[in-house]
Amino acid sequence: MNSTDSSQLDDFDDDFDAAFRARVKKDGGVTGVKLKVAKKAADSATRGISKSIKSSLFPGGVTLDGLLSNSQWSLTVGFLALVVVLAVFAQLSSPEPFETSSTGEQLGFGLR
Repeated sequence: MNSTDSSQLDDFDDDFDAAFRARVKKDGGVTGVKLKVAKKAADSATRGISKSIKSSLFPGGVTLDGLLSNSQWSLTVGFLALVVVLAVFAQLSSPEPFETSSTGEQLGFGLR
């Protein structure tokens, strides 16, 4: 390699470094670039999980030849998931279980 080739490579490296630094600055610095990479990774993971769920719910594909259309089926499954989440939340957030008498008094069965 002669000195002309070496100087051209150095110029190329300098141009590349300058362009890279300008792009990083344009994208919000190092933190901005890291956030973009994290967002792309999260989006990719979300698409993969969504695809996995769809393939397990609809093994033969997404088309359904039944009583519900695809959007109606998705709404039904979503409503079911909402009911389950609300039931679990209600169970976890409720105070100690108690019974009430016909007069409204709390009965503490099993408590001493």
